[in-house]
Parts: sequence; C-alpha cells; structure tokens
Amino acid sequence: MSSAPARLVLITPPEFNPEAFARQLADALQAAEVAAVVLDLATDDPAAWRRAAEVLCPITQERGAAFILRDNPALVREIAADGIHVTEGAVAIDAAMNSFKPDLIVGSGDSTTRHGAMVLGERQPDYVLLGRMEPDDDIPATFNLIEWWSEIFQIPCIALCAGDWSTVEDSVSAGADFIALRSLIWNDPAGIPESVRRAATIATREREEAA
Repeated sequence: MSSAPARLVLITPPEFNPEAFARQLADALQAAEVAAVVLDLATDDPAAWRRAAEVLCPITQERGAAFILRDNPALVREIAADGIHVTEGAVAIDAAMNSFKPDLIVGSGDSTTRHGAMVLGERQPDYVLLGRMEPDDDIPATFNLIEWWSEIFQIPCIALCAGDWSTVEDSVSAGADFIALRSLIWNDPAGIPESVRRAATIATREREEAA
C-alpha cells in the first residue's frame, strides 16, 4: 500500500443548476487539492449535459483538477474534457480506449464485487472505481474489496464513499489511491469547503496511521 495520502475525486450531484452550482464547485476546489471532478447527471438530455460541461469544465481545469464525463463520449473532445468514466461494461471500455487513449483519461467503474472489478481491470483502464454511482443513493466500496484490490493490482482504485464519514476513513485505511465523494461533500451541514478539508485531513491522517 502506498504511503502517499489518498487523493480526492468529487462527483457532481445528479441534478443541479450549472450557474448556481459553479460557485459551490469553485469553493470545493479551493478548499483542498482535488484530483478530478466527474460530471454525472441523472438526465439523458444532451443539452443538459452540454450546458453543465461547458460551465464546469473550465472551472475545474483552471484549479488544476481533471474534468471527466460519465458515459458521454460524444462530448469529451467537444468541450475539451480530460477524459471519460465508463460504467457501461467491457465493450464500452474498449471503445473508449480506442477513441481516447493515450492522450486522455479512460476510467472504469461501478464495481461492487471482485469478479466485476477484475473484468474491468483486464481492459487496463487508467483506474477502476470500486462502489456504484446511483442517481438516488451511491453504494460505497467495502473495506475488503478495496484492501483486496490494493494488494493485488497495480491499476489505481477510486473508492466511492457514501453514507457517513466512516466510509472515508475505512477506504483510506484499506489502501484506496483515490476517494470519491458526492453527498458527503455537497450535503454536509458544515458547508462545502469545510467538508472538503475534512476529507483531505482524513485521507492524510488515516494513511499515516495505516503506514
């Protein structure tokens, strides 16, 4: 397991007004170092995806984070995103690898089992996300799944954290390279900047204690 702190990945809410959310995202990105922002909308409306991407992509990139679209390959180059997060299976991963590698990021995700994670890892994406992004309630990665992956595979893993802050602590302790956060950040009563700083602190503290 790496002794370096786990890095933060922020997943957008499934529904939001791009202009209003832009300020919230900027506040989050200024609070602590963030590796990437994943745009994940509940709608299939191409216009909604395009508008959100056009607003959020430059904000994200200007602050040093990668901007990644979930399952929307047609928009990736159009809005100059940094990559794509594929959740639609091995065939979709292969298509994305052929279209975007080596210059852009191709990640895969939505895996809650060892077999599912191995199938994704066989395609050699840039990372595998453990856990599942859902429109209503995200399913966090389990400690055992993260620990198993980090001990066996060289491909970095992103652990999806949801429910409560203990999932962040467990994911870092288990060896996750990145921790992905959605509701814990955007819905925290303490406020978005404070919640991002809390996640960064946990990532550093738990990794030092586990080393």
